[in-house]
Amino acid sequence: MQKKYFIDYLTELNIGSSEILIVKFENLLKALEEENKIVNLISRKMLIEDFWTVHFLDSILPVKHFHFTNQRILDFGTGGGLPGIPLNILYPKLEVFLLDSKKKKIEAIKNIIKSLDLINSHPICSRLEEMTAKKWQNSFDIIICRSVKILPKYKKTLFSLLKKDGKILLYKSKILDDADLFQEKKIISMNHPAIGERNLVVISK
Repeated sequence: MQKKYFIDYLTELNIGSSEILIVKFENLLKALEEENKIVNLISRKMLIEDFWTVHFLDSILPVKHFHFTNQRILDFGTGGGLPGIPLNILYPKLEVFLLDSKKKKIEAIKNIIKSLDLINSHPICSRLEEMTAKKWQNSFDIIICRSVKILPKYKKTLFSLLKKDGKILLYKSKILDDADLFQEKKIISMNHPAIGERNLVVISK
């Protein structure tokens, strides 16, 4: 049933061949399951079937509401490569930088990327506040954050990494307290019966 929810949503998006995309997500599931045995990327208590909704469907919910084609994005606090890798599967030309401070997670993500042959996914092992090099400034069209609470100390760095008209996308449920750090924002409802209440907070630079 969980996989069907994902397939139905993917079909609604009408991005490409659902059959081909499902195979790619099945391969992602296998790779993620294998790496998760070695490195704790996501909860090991979760049923594999639930990955289809809790992680894959949730990762791609914004696609109905936001434009990702040919963008350069930073996935801040990517963890197990989510949502960056699912978005890159849907949009192969999307350039995705997967940021996490834990080296073991980044090594696992490298293995997942290699197994899926995602040439536009680039893992970065670093803390956000350490990304001060000139090459990163004004680099990203979009910064996405699915699982990290935005602290006041992150705000300046986030804006410095965005291009002039860049956006920050925060995946949120009911609690939106860290979104209050930002004045220029829009909240989009992404509620889904398989996930529950889900909001996308869109913050403009």
